Amino acid sequence: MAYVALALIAAVSLGAAIVYGLRARRLAGDAGQRALTAEARVADQRDEIQRKEAMLRGLVETSPAAMVLFTDSGRITFSNAAARALFFEDTDVEGQNFLTMLERAPEPLRRSLLSTGSELFTTEGPDGPETFHLSKQYLEGQTLIAVRNVTREIGRKENAGLKKVIRIIGHEISNSLGPISSLVGSARLILERPEHLPKLNTVFDTIEERARHLRTFLDEYAKLARLPQPRPVSVTWGPFLEQVRAMWPDLTVEKAPDRPATLDPAQIQQVIINLVKNAYEAAGPGNEVRLTVEEPAEGGFKVTVLDRGAGMSDEALQSALYPFYTTKPGGSGLGLALCREIVDQHQGRLTLARRDGGGMAVSFWLPDAGGGAAATASRARLTLTRS
Repeated sequence: MAYVALALIAAVSLGAAIVYGLRARRLAGDAGQRALTAEARVADQRDEIQRKEAMLRGLVETSPAAMVLFTDSGRITFSNAAARALFFEDTDVEGQNFLTMLERAPEPLRRSLLSTGSELFTTEGPDGPETFHLSKQYLEGQTLIAVRNVTREIGRKENAGLKKVIRIIGHEISNSLGPISSLVGSARLILERPEHLPKLNTVFDTIEERARHLRTFLDEYAKLARLPQPRPVSVTWGPFLEQVRAMWPDLTVEKAPDRPATLDPAQIQQVIINLVKNAYEAAGPGNEVRLTVEEPAEGGFKVTVLDRGAGMSDEALQSALYPFYTTKPGGSGLGLALCREIVDQHQGRLTLARRDGGGMAVSFWLPDAGGGAAATASRARLTLTRS
């Protein structure tokens, strides 16, 4: 019996060992299968990331906008095909210093690259002036610039603007000539009825008012075409800005540089007046409007009018400097366009930017005497790889 008992115990132990071994093998197999599945998932995710990166790189590489990414020290880490064609004569410049190349850049491009926001600049190309839009983004210690040729887009907008002005002028003339024609008919009827002669004064007053309105309207639109060439003289900023402060006693005017500027005082004063007036209209009662004059790193002077109004929509930012665009009821859309024309004739540039915390900063930059000459000597192919 003892042998039988020992045999039974051994059999049970052996059976338990076999069951345990099979169970352990199955668990190990399950764990291995899970490990293989996790590895497959990681591999799939890695492949998907690589596929998306390749797709993104392909999109950036074929983008018509010239894109350059460089570190704070200026080392170029990426440039797409459009950038290599526009700036670098189709050569690979990765690892080279972009900031050093700026010394060879055309003056309008260099000014735009040294600015803090988006800019429009124009250079003289083989087929005439070409206009570019430059934007910047800051990405964890690196700067991405994108430059896009917008000559055709601006041309289309200018054509659309011309068509719009023809419609506007035609509409205004019709609105004035229609009543005038009707009033002339009424005057003839009055002359046939002497008892109504006292009404003639009212008829003539209305005709005169409509004619005056039409003359004022057409004069405003003619300002752009009649704008004379600037007559620059040396101007001391302090007394010059005091004339503007006299019109708005609550205007905050910060201390201006002691160095005089060379500009047409009547024209530049008109620019500042327009910008300050717009700022007060945007800010509303009780809000501060500030006027500053600075000497930026690229030289010249930067005049800025700051407000805390509602700011501008994306559409307004893109279109506000074009003639006849306005968001004001009854506005002509000529104020900022006239300002830009004056600043352009001074070889400067006018820019619009939203302020952190709300409001707008409208700035214009003026070069030092003779500093705008380089703008007419630049090339449309903005080569940075050779002098």
